[in-house]
Amino acid sequence: MFLLIVNYIQPTDEVSKHVATHSEWVKKYIDEEIFLFAGPKKNKLGGAILVKSIDRDILDKILAEDSYVKEKVAEYQVIDFDCKVTSPDFALLKTV
Repeated sequence: MFLLIVNYIQPTDEVSKHVATHSEWVKKYIDEEIFLFAGPKKNKLGGAILVKSIDRDILDKILAEDSYVKEKVAEYQVIDFDCKVTSPDFALLKTV
């Protein structure tokens, strides 16, 4: 499983030009159940996305499609982890 931390590397007025296409990209992978959740940081300078366990090469290809990456307005910190403990409502996230 991957936790993606999105950090803006350009001013927010530059980032805002790409929010619509970024949002469409996020929705596509939410609908495909590759992304499990996504949302902005409270400070509005990036966000977070939880990605189910997939091959890292596939994840890198998905990230390359993001308008934030294409336009170099944000960067991703990719944290690869195994989910071992959850509340009962999120048991399906646990790595076997």
